[in-house]
Amino acid sequence: MLTVQDLIDIELLKLQAVAGLGGTGRLITWAHTVDLPDPWRWVSPGDLVMTTGLGLPAGEEEQVAWLEQLVQGNPSALVMAPRPDAPHLGKSLLEAADRLLFPVLLASFELEFVKLSHHVIESVLQAQRERFNASERLFQTYAEALRQAPEMAGRLAILGDALGLDLGIEDAVGGSTLVASGASIGAARHVERIPIPGRAPADLLMAGKTKRRAGGSILVRSLVGLLGVELERLMIYRDQQREEGAALLRSLLEDETELSLARPILERRGMGGSLVTLAIQPGVNAPWPAEELHHAPALHQVCPLLLEEKGLLLAVCPDDGELFDTLRRHLGAGSIIGASSVIPAATGFRESVRQARLTLTQARETEAGVLRYGEAETGLIMAPKSLAEARALVGRYLGPLIEHDRTQGAALLATLITFLDNDGNWKATALDLGIHRQTLVYRLKLVEQLTGIKPTTTQGIARFWIAIQAGRNTELIG
Repeated sequence: MLTVQDLIDIELLKLQAVAGLGGTGRLITWAHTVDLPDPWRWVSPGDLVMTTGLGLPAGEEEQVAWLEQLVQGNPSALVMAPRPDAPHLGKSLLEAADRLLFPVLLASFELEFVKLSHHVIESVLQAQRERFNASERLFQTYAEALRQAPEMAGRLAILGDALGLDLGIEDAVGGSTLVASGASIGAARHVERIPIPGRAPADLLMAGKTKRRAGGSILVRSLVGLLGVELERLMIYRDQQREEGAALLRSLLEDETELSLARPILERRGMGGSLVTLAIQPGVNAPWPAEELHHAPALHQVCPLLLEEKGLLLAVCPDDGELFDTLRRHLGAGSIIGASSVIPAATGFRESVRQARLTLTQARETEAGVLRYGEAETGLIMAPKSLAEARALVGRYLGPLIEHDRTQGAALLATLITFLDNDGNWKATALDLGIHRQTLVYRLKLVEQLTGIKPTTTQGIARFWIAIQAGRNTELIG
């Protein structure tokens, strides 16, 4: 498509730039002839305004006002081929054109505007043909890339070869390169960033031998549109993953699904190995709000189960301290995470949620950013001074056992109480309970798994004993 300077360079037209030379880079999108005194009512942005000067005011101040109103419509330039009886272009108008960077060109009256229009219209049509052909080639290349390369990096490599560029996609929030067609994108001297339209906060990275004007290429504009569609498709997929994860987490909370049966689903989401439950209090000024957290690039490979509940965010994810820190960074300043102990197959899921919520409360009190279950325990605990403290003590140390006994029909709390009443004597405890010594060993091991506290150590005995006494004194336990 022609610029004003391109038009000036056509010798046949013999155009003379008399003002506004700083704006000769403007693109010309059409040509319009008008001799009326109010041409701004008839022209569109990008038009080359052609006139014989009959509508131009005679006074210098009026000419400046006329030009300023014309420029507000954002035409590309003014071509004046003055009739002998047309007003002369005043010095003030030319100075105003320089100030406004609006090109004013002089032509001889003998120049037929139809010839000038022909050059402009042919340029516009040629640009449209080039745009169509380039877009068609790009779509064909993109369709081929979809067939050949299942991963985004492979598709970018194919598209980059077609364009003669190294391509990449960058997270516009964190600044990290999400995917690239080659390692040279990061080391390239000239890297352009073009925002990709759509919900995804991402930029297209382009690197070539020479620096190009961002967005100036027809192919690049088409590519940006295609990538916007591709990223939106991936976001829709991650939205579905988030919804499915929330449904699964809710099902686990309501005991409708056993964790062991959900393991294959979790492994497909990149969550094999040891898992924990997190209770998260989001912070402020978050790069990724809680409802959009699943779109954060750091979670693309590992997709935790996420569920918003009563102002908190519950999550099931791998037991990975680096992942916890990543979640905090993404959820903003002041975010707090309480992590349960590893979710054991024997005890199921609900106890881990209780541990995570309790640990989050302790993290708030101790002003810890991330706290794991049991880490806040130091030294011996003190006897409760109120019913509320007694409830908290019983819930913290005996709650897992009470819940397990209720759901499994077991007798872990009674076993622990009998063991402590017998001062840790294994033989006497097994005799009082009427069970084999090995069964007692198994039960106490399960107590340790559920609570994170070993009932055969001095600290463990002290904690359990004070909690039991608090429960008995307040009739919270029998």
